Amino acid sequence: MRPVVWLLKASDGRATTIRLMAEMDAAAILRPKSRILVKLNITANLPPESGVITYPPVLDGALAYLADHGIRNVVVAEGGGDDVSVAFDKFGYREIANRHGVPIVDLNRDEAEWVEVPNPVVVPRFSILKTVRSCDAILNLPCLKVHNGEAVTTICMKNMMGCIERPLRGQMHKDFANRLMDLLKVVRPTVNVVDGLVGRTWGEIHGEPVGMGVILAGTDMVAVDAVGSATMDMLNVPHIELAAKHGYGVADLGQIDVRGEAIASVRRHFRRRGWRADTWGAEPKA
Repeated sequence: MRPVVWLLKASDGRATTIRLMAEMDAAAILRPKSRILVKLNITANLPPESGVITYPPVLDGALAYLADHGIRNVVVAEGGGDDVSVAFDKFGYREIANRHGVPIVDLNRDEAEWVEVPNPVVVPRFSILKTVRSCDAILNLPCLKVHNGEAVTTICMKNMMGCIERPLRGQMHKDFANRLMDLLKVVRPTVNVVDGLVGRTWGEIHGEPVGMGVILAGTDMVAVDAVGSATMDMLNVPHIELAAKHGYGVADLGQIDVRGEAIASVRRHFRRRGWRADTWGAEPKA
């Protein structure tokens, strides 16, 4: 059976998130789980309209949907590059979580434990944050961005990097694709809702916002990443193709059931600045 990826135009992040989660019957997938981690994407403390961080109404919609379906053992969490607790307060994430009666955790301040990787390609073990380990499902709320390092695009799979201890994240950018394959053996998203209301071209931090006005969703992280990348006119992304070869999902657009809008109808041409993994963390040159 072909994986389904929903691709909808959106002006209201909350309402569209609720609609998409209903379309995919996310409750049937998540209700049997004992605890749900709602994983935000806050790469830097830039405003939501920058396209760098999850649009807060998307979180609001996700939590409202879960509550409406009786799913209440939920925790919101993120470990970004800046002080995430500041972003929680400044951009309203904490207020949203509190309103829904859900705890919110700064993963940069969380304890971690080592987890062995079965049959590793590069990394034999990862230091996974304990809040992540305490959950048996992840509702992933990434953004739609290009990346100037090896990743090329950063959507569902790369958002899992926030689940490992902060000092180790920078190491992921050397031989990125293989390291990510190892990480996905021990932590991967269950349901993905991608905030594409505002995309990010020229790089995930040192870039520019692009009004996309879409939200994507699906359970196949590889398929969602492939469709999301295609909306940015980024094809043949190495880590997405490698994930398909590892059997993590489907990367071939011809084998994905895209529902809602056609990719071509929303596609915008995004660009990247080229910089090497060994210069990760330095500001790219124009």
